[in-house]
This record gives sequence, structure tokens and C-alpha cells, in this order.
Amino acid sequence: MRTTGESKRIAAAARGLMYPSETDAPLTPFHWRATTGATAADAVAAHAKRAVTEVPLDAFFAELVTSDDGPRWRQLRAVLAAELADLKVFRVATRRVDIYLIGRTRAGAWAGLHTISVET
Repeated sequence: MRTTGESKRIAAAARGLMYPSETDAPLTPFHWRATTGATAADAVAAHAKRAVTEVPLDAFFAELVTSDDGPRWRQLRAVLAAELADLKVFRVATRRVDIYLIGRTRAGAWAGLHTISVET
């Protein structure tokens, strides 16, 4: 991942958080060129090479912010919202689900966090 100010702040806010599913997974920062896609959905589909499904941001964070790590999830959401324009959440697949929290950096690139959810 290319290191930018946004990337550093996002990585720091995500450090140590695990996305809960059947197999808890870390959140990994990513940074893609602005030319990856015209929209966030296009950028994720181009990277994942599969169809994507958008998840409402509030729905994604709803259970996370009420968990034991709730304050950290609220902080992460605030950092993502501050650092990335037009923040969105996308799911790719059905059983081993790739989850992307993605938005535009000030420079116009795509950036955010990726994690995995195992759902059987």
C-alpha cells in the first residue's frame, strides 16, 4: 500500500480491531489509483473481478458499535469519514465474503480497509 497521510491515520485507527464472523479477521488498509474505477463500486468490482453488493454504512456499523470494542469501531468510522469522501461499504461473494470500506482520498485515489467475513 502506498503510504499517505490518510492511509496512516486509517491504519492507526484499524490497528488491533478484528472484524467478527465465524473467523475473526483483521482490517487491512489499501490504496488504489484513481483510475481503478469511476465509482467506488466499479473500483471494488475491478479489484475483486466479481459483482459487488453495497451495504448501507449505518447497517455495517450497527452491531459493531454496540460490541465490547464499540468505542474503537466508532472511532474508526469517524476517522474513515474524516479521511475519505463518499465512504461506502461493499460485500463480494457469499460464504467467504470480502468486505471493502472505500472512499476517495483528497488526491482522488481510492482507499480504505478490506476484511473477510466467513459466513456458513
